[in-house]
Amino acid sequence: MEPAFSPAAVFGDRMVLCRNRPITIFGTARNGVEISVRINGQSACEIARNGRFEVTLAPMPAGGPYTLSLTDGQTERRFTDVLIGDVYFAGGQSNMEMELKDSDDGARLTATSDDPLIRYYNVPKLAVADVALLAAEQASGWKTVRPGDCGDISAVAYHFAARLRAELDVPVGIIDCYWGGTSVACWLDEAALRATDAGEALWTEFTASIAAKSDAECDAEVRAHDEKLEDWNRSVEKVRAEHPGIPWPEVAALVAPCPWNPPASRKSGFRPAGLAETMVKRVAPCTLTGILYYQGEEDTKHPGLYRELMGSLITFWRGLFRDPELPFLYAQLPMFRNSYEADDHRWAELRQAQEQVWLAARNVGLAVLIDAGELDNIHPTDKKTVGDRLFQQALRVVYGRADAPESPRARYVWREGTELVVELTAAVTARGEPALFELADEKGVFVPADATLEGRRIRLSAEGMARPLAARYAWVNYGCVNVFGTNGLPLAPFKMG
Repeated sequence: MEPAFSPAAVFGDRMVLCRNRPITIFGTARNGVEISVRINGQSACEIARNGRFEVTLAPMPAGGPYTLSLTDGQTERRFTDVLIGDVYFAGGQSNMEMELKDSDDGARLTATSDDPLIRYYNVPKLAVADVALLAAEQASGWKTVRPGDCGDISAVAYHFAARLRAELDVPVGIIDCYWGGTSVACWLDEAALRATDAGEALWTEFTASIAAKSDAECDAEVRAHDEKLEDWNRSVEKVRAEHPGIPWPEVAALVAPCPWNPPASRKSGFRPAGLAETMVKRVAPCTLTGILYYQGEEDTKHPGLYRELMGSLITFWRGLFRDPELPFLYAQLPMFRNSYEADDHRWAELRQAQEQVWLAARNVGLAVLIDAGELDNIHPTDKKTVGDRLFQQALRVVYGRADAPESPRARYVWREGTELVVELTAAVTARGEPALFELADEKGVFVPADATLEGRRIRLSAEGMARPLAARYAWVNYGCVNVFGTNGLPLAPFKMG
């Protein structure tokens, strides 16, 4: 016999619930069943409707451990070692997905990290809502950061949580929810995706690509692609085994290009509007402190669509988690290019789209990573820098620390004779000759520019250009950044004029 109620899989022993906000406890239940919830001396109840229950508890300060109990008057579910603290949802694609054990210093950190007040829950990665998904959820649960048993937490989220714990001394919970190689379109549901012109274009492209194919044909194409990808992964591991410590660019030179082009399929994790249903909605509407997000690499195929899609994602996720002001902190793409490819500036265009969303949206933070990234390696193993910079954004956006470190940014530009002068938010210095600055005149063709740094101003000129009209900086997929603020953070890329 089916139980009268079942809490969502995200609720369990060792979980962290959000402090100082009304806490929603939810799950499935038979209609008309009254579910009562109790924790830390308070209780609340609600009648199940439409096959679900949602019970809201009053805000509580950081603390614990507590026991959370749920009952329908006949059956009781009890979760122990429950903490109240700050809870962040860590989403995106492979650079958020990279686990601690696979990142820089990961073996040591996995073996030695011991902080029982950092807890994490890995949302099961399944693309179809079927019995396999239910089984994976039943097997899932919260884990604590302890020696030898924390290697599967997102490395970015781990470093973020470690900084937050040291700063605030409250429990920190991370809900990991990511899938490598996914477009932002995967994380919107169909209604939210098709509400935008950009999303409708991607949806139309997807549906057209599978219209004439059966599920069996789609599955066969996916298997063939996965086999090619596995062969490539094996060749990479073989090179690494034969040449211990070999840097990635040398690995890339010894193997074929990665066969990354997942075919369209109705059951693929890469299909538009899929993972919003099978992953994000499975843990919504958890009460959150904020969202961490690192994604965009897959969308450099069509950077012109990203601004609209990313803005839609922020609104959509805030709606799912029932908080229109929920802080949304995301990473701007770092440098990357394969050495065998021309620099088509698409990564630069996507970084600009990420900044445009940051400028237009409220309560968001953009972590600048333009000094990070690697040639030939789309998955840099330095995830501490990413976690640290998202933490700095959290200080400013979530915790109101106006003095938190932030990258210098271009504010406005004007022309003085044959020069353009760029005003910045903070003073910068160069580690060598300033690089990656460009100017364009009325012809619209950008050429390298000489840069003179004068504190909060940069003077740009180009040989033979009498009337410069536009300036840009770091407008490349990959390049060496050497202009930084006095706080050590890189000057943010820009295009102005």
